[in-house]
Amino acid sequence: MKARNGIFPLAFVVVYATAVVVVPLLYLTYYALHSSIGGLFVVVLKESLWQSFLQASISTIISLPVGLLVGILLIIYSGRMKNIVISLLLVTYVMPGIVMAIGIISIFGYSSRFWEIIYGNVIYNAPMISVLAFSTGSSTDIREIYSAKTLGAGDIQVISRFYLPNSLRGGMLGGILTFILSFEGFSLPLIIGGPSYSTMEVMIYQLKSVLPTFSSVPFSSASLLGLLQVVILVIPLYVYLSIRSTSRRNDSSLPSPLMRYRRLALSILLLFTAFVLVPFFGMFVRYPIWLTDIHSITSKLQISFPALIGNTLLFSFASTFLAFMISIVVTVYRPAVRNQFLILIPLIFSPVTLALSYFLAYGELIPTSLLVILIFTAVIIPLNLRMMIQSTNTVPPSESYSSRILGDRPLATFFKVQLPRIKWEISTVLSLMFITVMGQFSSIVTVYTQSTETITIGIYNLLYLRDLGDTYDLTEIFLIVIFISSLIINQMGKGGSGGQT
Repeated sequence: MKARNGIFPLAFVVVYATAVVVVPLLYLTYYALHSSIGGLFVVVLKESLWQSFLQASISTIISLPVGLLVGILLIIYSGRMKNIVISLLLVTYVMPGIVMAIGIISIFGYSSRFWEIIYGNVIYNAPMISVLAFSTGSSTDIREIYSAKTLGAGDIQVISRFYLPNSLRGGMLGGILTFILSFEGFSLPLIIGGPSYSTMEVMIYQLKSVLPTFSSVPFSSASLLGLLQVVILVIPLYVYLSIRSTSRRNDSSLPSPLMRYRRLALSILLLFTAFVLVPFFGMFVRYPIWLTDIHSITSKLQISFPALIGNTLLFSFASTFLAFMISIVVTVYRPAVRNQFLILIPLIFSPVTLALSYFLAYGELIPTSLLVILIFTAVIIPLNLRMMIQSTNTVPPSESYSSRILGDRPLATFFKVQLPRIKWEISTVLSLMFITVMGQFSSIVTVYTQSTETITIGIYNLLYLRDLGDTYDLTEIFLIVIFISSLIINQMGKGGSGGQT
C-alpha cells in the first residue's frame, strides 16, 4: 500500500505538471522564438516594462506601511467587531479588478489616471497585507509583553519591539504578493490608464487580440512578451512560495496590554474601511439598482441575459468543482514538498500569459468553453490547495489513523473523517474559489468568443461602447449574483451537524 501511495502522487504530479505547465510553456516558447525583435517591439517592451515596475514599486511602497499600521490596529482593538472589520476589508481583495476599475471611475472619473491606478492597487492590496500582518502579529506572547512592562517598557516600545516585528513577517509576505499582483496589473491599467500606462500584462493582451503582430507568425510578439514576464516574475514568486508565515495560537487569558487604545483603534479601522469601500458605495449611489434596464443591456451585447448569467455560473461552478477534486487528491496523498511545488508552478503565469499559452497549446483541440474552464481551473488550484492542506492539518491525526486501521483507503478516510470536521472551512474555501473564478476577466478576455461571453466581459464591452449607465447596472447585477452564489455555497457547507464540529 505504501509503495502504491508513493507512486500514485508522483504519476499524478508528472501528468498534471506536463499538461498544465510544461506543454503550454513549450508552445509559448516556440511562438516567442519566431518573434521579430524590431525597433517598435523594443519600444513597446521598454514602456510596458517600465510601467509594470513603476506601478508595482509605488503600490508596494504605499501599501506595505498602510497594511502594517492597520494590522497593528486590529491587534490593539481585538474586540467583537474584529471579524466584521476584517471581512469588510477583504471585500476589495476578492472583488474582480474590473469592478474596482468601474468603481474608481464612478468616484474620480479620469482626472489623474496614474494615481487612480495606484489608489486602486493600494485599496486592493493594503487590506490583504493588514490581515496577514494581524495573523502573525497576534501570535505575540502577551506574557512576554507584561514582563517587559514590569521592567519599565512603555506602550510605544511594546508596539515597536513585540507587535511590529511579528506583524512584519506577515506584512513582508503580503508585500511580495502586492508587488507581483501590481506588476501583473491588467484591469486598472487597461480601463483607467489607457495606452500611456499599459503594463506588460496589458500589452500581451493587446498584441494577441488587438494590435497586429510584428512578425509573420501570429501571436509571436505576445508570446515573447509573455515569456519575458514569466522570467522576470520567477524570482519574486519563488521567494513568495518559499516564505513560511505560520503563526502559533495565542491562548493566553491575560487581557490586552493596550486595551486603553481600543476605541481609538476601532475608530481608525472604521475610517479606513470606509475609505476602502468608497468606490463600491459610489457606484450604487450614483446608479441605483432599481433603474436597471436589462433589455437595453442585452440588446447592446447581442446576447440573452440567461446566456450571460448561465455562462458565468457554468464556468465558475465547473472550474471550482474540478479544482476542488484535484486538490482533494493532492491533499489526501500528500506528495513530497518538491512535488507540491510543481503543483503550484502555474503561479509563474500571469492570467493573460496563462490564457495565451493555453490558447496556443489547446485552442485548436478543444471547444472554447472547455478551454475557459481549463484556464480557470489552473488559476485557482494553487489558492485552493494551500487552504485545503491548512484546513486538514487541523484534524487530529489519531482520527485518520483510526479510520485507516479499520481498513478505509485514504480517499474514504478523507470523506468519512476529515471532510465532516472541516466542513465550515471547506465552504469558505469553495466560496472564495468561486468568487475568484467568477470575477476572472483578464484571462477570459484573452480567449473568449461571443458564445462564451460572461458578465465581466459584458461589463467591459459596455464600457468600451461608452455606455456608463448600462455598465454600472450590469456591474451591480454581477455583485448581487456573486453575493447570492457565495451565500448559497456557505449555507450548504455550514448546514447539517457535521458543520458544527
